[in-house]
Amino acid sequence: MSPARRRLVLVGLMWGGALLSLAALVVARRGAEELPPMPRAPGAPAVDAVPSPGAPPPSAALAPPAKGPPTSFRLGPRNTGRSPHRGPALAQRLWAVELGARVTAQPVADRGGNVYVGAHDGRFHAVRDGRVLWRRDLGGPIWSTAAVTAEGLVVVGSDAGALHAFSSDGSLRWRLPLAGDVDTGVVPGPEGALYVAAGTGLHRVNADGTLAWRYEADAKIFATPALGPDGTLYVGSQDDHLHAVTPEGARRFVYRTEGDVDGSPSVDEAGTVYFGSDDRRVYALEATGGLRWSAELGGMVRAPLGLTLDGGVLAGVFGPRPRLVCLDAARGRERWVFSLAVADTTEIGVASGPLVDRDGNIYFGAHDDTLYALTAHGELRWAEEVGGDVDSSPVLLPGGTLVVGSDDGYLYAFGS
Repeated sequence: MSPARRRLVLVGLMWGGALLSLAALVVARRGAEELPPMPRAPGAPAVDAVPSPGAPPPSAALAPPAKGPPTSFRLGPRNTGRSPHRGPALAQRLWAVELGARVTAQPVADRGGNVYVGAHDGRFHAVRDGRVLWRRDLGGPIWSTAAVTAEGLVVVGSDAGALHAFSSDGSLRWRLPLAGDVDTGVVPGPEGALYVAAGTGLHRVNADGTLAWRYEADAKIFATPALGPDGTLYVGSQDDHLHAVTPEGARRFVYRTEGDVDGSPSVDEAGTVYFGSDDRRVYALEATGGLRWSAELGGMVRAPLGLTLDGGVLAGVFGPRPRLVCLDAARGRERWVFSLAVADTTEIGVASGPLVDRDGNIYFGAHDDTLYALTAHGELRWAEEVGGDVDSSPVLLPGGTLVVGSDDGYLYAFGS
């Protein structure tokens, strides 16, 4: 296909997607007005093992995101996906760096402008302005999203079963072996602590690379943990449970769903926890473990969730009707839907965590080789096709550059 014809096809798809999205928006809003209250979830009641401190009243309100570069998974320990920067109004490709293998991890950046991300060939890369500064072989595929600590260390795991800490120049500062593949993001906590899962265990790691404690789930943990305002850690597992863990590593409660919980949770400022499951639902739990609501979406929810600026919860959905859904955080009702092409399998859809910029615009990738930009109301702004599925969650650098990885082995940067 010629470049001119390819552009015409993409423009047609964009306009068609916009019309479909607008129609879905009208239908979703009308349905939200007519629907009865959401039924309670099929999951078992929360089981308390350790009393939870009193939680503030439920609220979707969040403090403004911290200014600066995206230094960790989902832009902070509560995994909200909210950026303090304004995203590009147009999809102008600034650069693309070939990393040599599939990139599913979210990129992170330091204050010097270096961008860090790993690939599935086991190499961890430092990139700046479209060129690779250095790369290190971690011995196994890298699903893990790195974290840049307050001291400037870059900490990341790999399927070789270890956590690594590098200086910004690529020198290794420490290495901590862990039991199992380190597939989750690294979450910074208070007093320099780092939280990460490996195999079936959730770990707290001290700033010097020593292990503080390990909490054990009953199956593999693929979801990155989220940190609540009171210090409680929330993490899903393939044992079909969401686990709430105290800062000391004890079980606070578990909540059972009817499927794997591979999607990373988000926590709002009041401590309400939102997460998705392979049972095709999104759940909202109180900080004490009680159910606020659940929403049936008709497809697996494996992507990290996002929280909008106006009290919405963003959920990527797998087939047979892949789409991005915005739910009302207070009741779980559908606000709007942005639909993608119908899939012939339940394994295709949206695995990329949605990014919300300072104006409320939304950016995410999908399994149709496309990066999307939507308005805060779910209307299409632009769509940019790349060379492979976009499982990586996009991030914004302080200058407004949008950076994302792709299954085609490239790291892309877009600006206006």
